[in-house]
Amino acid sequence: MAAEKKRQIAPNVKMAKVLKVARELFVEKGYYNVSIPAIVKASGVSTGAIYSYFANKETLARRIHEDTLADFQEMFNERLVGAATIQDKLKAFAELCFDIAESDPVMMEYMLYMKHTEFMTDTSPICFTEPFKLVRNYIEQGMNEGIIRKQDLFVAAICYTGVVLRAVELRLLCVVNRPLQEISDDLVANAWAAIKA
Repeated sequence: MAAEKKRQIAPNVKMAKVLKVARELFVEKGYYNVSIPAIVKASGVSTGAIYSYFANKETLARRIHEDTLADFQEMFNERLVGAATIQDKLKAFAELCFDIAESDPVMMEYMLYMKHTEFMTDTSPICFTEPFKLVRNYIEQGMNEGIIRKQDLFVAAICYTGVVLRAVELRLLCVVNRPLQEISDDLVANAWAAIKA
């Protein structure tokens, strides 16, 4: 009698599934309400496999955090290619946020709502991560060039990103019932109007 063949799933596929499922659970239930057994159950990946990738839930959470920010930064960098003006660069940020809200709402909810410092005390708030630093740099450059009104840099960044992120939040809450891409031009115009010279 021939030995039964075990079904093998590539390790990178398993890890991707664990990361995706864990992020979904963290967003849905909160970090402290999610256990490794819950991740095992939802992902179908064994406890042993999860612990072969991650020492504990905190290292898993850290990896999700790092990957999420790296993915966002990579998508932002791609959209900056060919963006010639400060206004174009800020628009690229806004449109990326709108597109992610529609195509991967869990990723956007993670970025907006997760209280990362509760379980990763050495991480910066999301507004101090690279994508948001870039937005502030573009705004500062715009002020120096005279196309953005001189004002407190953080206030200007709040004025621009506030329009963008509040629209995203309201879409995620189903208050805005149209895809953000349909109202993107108006949202971006209003965000720009809040800071332009």
